[in-house]
Order: sequence, then structure tokens, then C-alpha cells
Amino acid sequence: MTETSTGIETGQEMPAFELPDEQGQPFNLIQQLEEGPIVLVFYRGDW
Repeated sequence: MTETSTGIETGQEMPAFELPDEQGQPFNLIQQLEEGPIVLVFYRGDW
């Protein structure tokens, strides 16, 4: 993505990623999808 990117569009495939969860543990998208469907919620951060 670029600085002018608007993010992921509806229906677009999510790219693979690994990020820390709310407890600091690694969250890997591919590993979670192997267990079944998931719902992702992204928070903007400090407001």
C-alpha cells in the first residue's frame, strides 16, 4: 500500500500477516484460517 492507499476494499482478499494481539502474543492470519473462519477488527489506535 502507498501513503494515499485507502486500505482493503470490500470483497478484496486479505493479505497474509502476523501482528501482536491485544495481549502481545503473535497473531498469524494463515494459522488462524486453518482453524476456521475468523472476524478481524482493527482499531485506529490512540484517539
